[in-house]
Amino acid sequence: MSSNKIVQSVDRAMRILKCFSEETPELKLSEISDHLDLNKSTVHGIVSTLKAHGLLEQNEENQKYKLGLKLMELGDVVAHSIDILKIAPPLLTELGKILNETIHIGILDGMEVSYIYKQESSQSMRIHTTIGARNPAHCTGLGKVLLAYVDPEVLDSTMPEILEQRTPNTIVDREKLYVELDTIRKKGYAIDHEEIAEGLTCVATPLFDQNGAVKYAMSTSGPTFRMTEEKIDETIQNMKEVAKTLSLKLGYKGL
Repeated sequence: MSSNKIVQSVDRAMRILKCFSEETPELKLSEISDHLDLNKSTVHGIVSTLKAHGLLEQNEENQKYKLGLKLMELGDVVAHSIDILKIAPPLLTELGKILNETIHIGILDGMEVSYIYKQESSQSMRIHTTIGARNPAHCTGLGKVLLAYVDPEVLDSTMPEILEQRTPNTIVDREKLYVELDTIRKKGYAIDHEEIAEGLTCVATPLFDQNGAVKYAMSTSGPTFRMTEEKIDETIQNMKEVAKTLSLKLGYKGL
């Protein structure tokens, strides 16, 4: 969206909400003001409005602000509007019993993958992610699967000239990434072998909807020392079966 279509007050309100995170769940008015480089009185007016609508709450003991419960209600509306989040959990629960690693469902937003579902592993050492978190698509299993099914012209126009390198294994050359995406389409799965983080291996598969589009992908992630070649083969086989069932439930007719 071009900047002349952005409503300044709404934009500032969104920026205020995005100040909060797991690391900073509560903030003083002055901290928000300093973080956004906005006048304190301007921030106070917007914060008061957000508070009135339940999007922010104030801790009466320390006067700090935190995200309000209304956001949970709105998030619940969003979650229940996505059919995949209604049909996937039972199947992924069974898959989790077999693989006992962390399972995600993600969507593509530009050149980032966003996690919309997570099922924890029961292992003591497991992957730390949160629903709504984002990562660069080019160096994650989920992201690469999703990118593999983007129209080539669209992909070429949105792909950055310089790709962020997270580890020595990250693919940072555009042409090499295109070759990788072609291989993913042919095989029907992607592997992220320590591309987003050292010590982390991930297997991802596409999920097709009624139009044959890949709006969602699912992944299984675990520490590299557990994701042996044998475990990866087992993961691919089981994930493909679950992905096939989920795609059929989404209305896909091409399987």
